[in-house]
Amino acid sequence: MTKAFITFFLGLFSLLMYAQQQGNPTGIPDSYYRNSLTVLFVDNTGTNHWTTVREKIPQMKFSDKFDNHNLENLFLRQDFRIESESTSETAVTFHNELIREDIARRVIAKWYNRQQDGTMDMELVHQRGRFTATDADFFVASSTRRGDAALQDLGNRLVNRSFVLILDLRNIVSMDITGNEELRGWKADVKGYLYQIDFNDDVRLAFYETWIYEEDSPQEKERKRSAFMELDIPLNYVANAPATLANTQTRRFGTKSQEQLLVEMINSSLEEVIYKLEREVDEFMVVTPLYGRRPPRAKIGLKEGLRTDTRFFVFEHVYNQRTNSVRTVRRGVIRAGAQSDIHDNRHEAYGDMGTSKFYQVAGRRLQEGYTLMQKNDLGMEILLGGAFGEIGGGYARFDLRTGRLIGVKALFVYVEGGVDGGDYGVPLYGGFGIENFTFLRFGGGIAKGFHPTRNTEFRPYVGIGLENASSDTHTEDLELTAYYFKLGANMAFNLSHNFQFVVGLGSYSFITEAEDENETVYGDWSDVFPGRSGASVLAGVKFMF
Repeated sequence: MTKAFITFFLGLFSLLMYAQQQGNPTGIPDSYYRNSLTVLFVDNTGTNHWTTVREKIPQMKFSDKFDNHNLENLFLRQDFRIESESTSETAVTFHNELIREDIARRVIAKWYNRQQDGTMDMELVHQRGRFTATDADFFVASSTRRGDAALQDLGNRLVNRSFVLILDLRNIVSMDITGNEELRGWKADVKGYLYQIDFNDDVRLAFYETWIYEEDSPQEKERKRSAFMELDIPLNYVANAPATLANTQTRRFGTKSQEQLLVEMINSSLEEVIYKLEREVDEFMVVTPLYGRRPPRAKIGLKEGLRTDTRFFVFEHVYNQRTNSVRTVRRGVIRAGAQSDIHDNRHEAYGDMGTSKFYQVAGRRLQEGYTLMQKNDLGMEILLGGAFGEIGGGYARFDLRTGRLIGVKALFVYVEGGVDGGDYGVPLYGGFGIENFTFLRFGGGIAKGFHPTRNTEFRPYVGIGLENASSDTHTEDLELTAYYFKLGANMAFNLSHNFQFVVGLGSYSFITEAEDENETVYGDWSDVFPGRSGASVLAGVKFMF
């Protein structure tokens, strides 16, 4: 049994570490520019509750991270059939539909404010260029003769960063319809398909040939209007991301209406898909210099979609004089601070942009000028180990970060489980004989992390759980259960940025008496099982995703 457990544990460790290593960057983009996003919902007329959902989609809150490039119509007509459940084939089907509806040309037309008579202007391009500019861009532009015009020209670089995101909402469920008397709200599945406009040099040159000038003759204007409608603007498939959505609350204590919960679920469909795409699409990953180190600070904020606990890798560019080459070395890992630490920079830069604060969770001492690169994680942690004490045995725990949702840094919800065995002399089964019992316990609670040093974390927690006891001898007899309150703290030591050694101390206090499934009470848990309460020491390892 022990050998099998060790073999399983080592196999799991190897698998998890391999999976984590696949996300390591092979390089860092030279720069980060703001992207524009056009969102289209598949018009799933055959889906349950679609009429209700469709009415609320125009109320969707757009992400601050992207320039809103939505078209006048938010829906992709579904008068086509999706013949396969294959993601790749569905992506091709949607791509063909985007071409049929001329989406790429319409996106470019919006960039240049194209009118019905074919005339265009640069107002939106220049506006977005100024908005995406950083303090560094502002100072460089201020030192040149062109000044503000140089900032406006940044907008030309953004046109080729135009993305189209198709959201396919399905399996929509209303709690009102299910007859659930405890909850109200909505559940659904969504899958996002991302495409990018390829406004390359050849396309750009052909596009400029369609620009209508005031002095053009009527014949020339008509020729250019026709040429624009014949432009071939490539649209390339990039990636996809699925997500499961649930936005519910209790009927007894909840204050939001069914309509409010629906709008929030629609908002989360965009947010969750974008968060997952940020893990795969380089253009979506924010890259910026480290501006300060105590605490770590950077000149990014709400304009870059920064949210509490967003993870960034910190890199140093190391020059090798012997090989005359530069390599990037990861020096640390930091996370965005609480909501109050994130700067609202949703305005143009004038050289005095504020900074957002971060906290370091791994690595060495950082230096100003290092490069930060956004590397979203799932916010999940798995702890495997053993507990020692009157309540001990095998132990497992799953922690989930909540900072991205509620704005409090390093705040977790957790669920735990354990298995234990022992001999107890109990007043059951007609006597006080020694019985061998198996104990199973399940619980959950909240935890808060603190980082006394760069590579350690102190995490106190509080929770509640249920322990079940069954006799290995009298298997036909009823099982006993009782609820416990647990208070404790764990100390974690980094072995790598996503792998830790953990020790901890927890205390179990049983708050209900031992009873069977017929609600027959047998007395206090610590009387039925003498001494079974109090402190328990934990040791184990933790994997972070």
